[in-house]
Amino acid sequence: MSKKQLKAAAILAVIALVAVLAAGCGGETKKAASYPTKSIEFVVPFAAGGGSDIMARSLVKVITDNKLSSQPFVINNKPGGSGSIGYAYTAEKKGDPYYIASVSSSFYTGPIMGKSPVSYKDFTPVCGLAMDTLLLVVRDDSKYKSVKDVVDDAKARPKSISVGGTSGTSDDAVMFHVFQAKTGAEMKYVPYNSGGEVMTSLLGGHVDIVWVNPGEALGHLEAKKVRALAVASKERLSSLPNVPTLREQGTDLVLAQFRGIVAPKDISPEALAYLEGVFKKAAETPAWKDDYLKKNMVEGRFMNSKEFAQALVDTTKMYEEFLKIANIKK
Repeated sequence: MSKKQLKAAAILAVIALVAVLAAGCGGETKKAASYPTKSIEFVVPFAAGGGSDIMARSLVKVITDNKLSSQPFVINNKPGGSGSIGYAYTAEKKGDPYYIASVSSSFYTGPIMGKSPVSYKDFTPVCGLAMDTLLLVVRDDSKYKSVKDVVDDAKARPKSISVGGTSGTSDDAVMFHVFQAKTGAEMKYVPYNSGGEVMTSLLGGHVDIVWVNPGEALGHLEAKKVRALAVASKERLSSLPNVPTLREQGTDLVLAQFRGIVAPKDISPEALAYLEGVFKKAAETPAWKDDYLKKNMVEGRFMNSKEFAQALVDTTKMYEEFLKIANIKK
């Protein structure tokens, strides 16, 4: 082969290589831009009406109203097993970015208690969104006017006071046990499927007191059907300035849960970046800040995927300590 032919062959080889690389890059760009191509299932591991459901529906509304996603997010309530059914269902979709789930306390406590087949290790952390606390609530006509009233009566009549809650590993259940351990009070726990059912039970007189997220009790508080005796946060809530903390009433106990979003393990970096970006934009909207955070008395705190991953580890350790204090066995 002549020098001229060799030169021509070399030029053709270079052109072919450039074409292959360009096609590869174009394919990657197309792949990244192709997600999402269909609706994304937003799993809420509890029944409608509870704190997790309120957050998820508020979030989806903000995303929809502000057109933050090219595809819709569709809520799917999958209650049961203290959240374990919904979390296991989501974790089974390994590598599939079209499923996400809301994170609440049982996400941490279920695995610790051996009541969930999956843990944070089986998910991709997407983002953290807010810190939520608990209120101790009674009916408006209740004889209990303070935490002391509840504790004194519980000690005088062990197991006579019924406390409504959502499950054996939820925040309110953990609070129920830790509160007893801290105060020496003995009460009876009555589980329900959601915070909405808990409030209905309280209003119907089926239980005496409840631990609920502020957002779950807000409407009934405004209607003066119930009263809040205490809040489990470090400081009083600005929206409920007349409700004292547990610490103010002699019980050194603070509990708040981190609400956030997870996806199945091993989703693509492109899908993760898309989801994280959508939720970050949602968290920055006035609608999210006013209609969810402020309205439901929740402290907003956005964490990206990497930050939320560490928060999941730290929060799990916190619940491990709480469960030791409460002496809750597997």
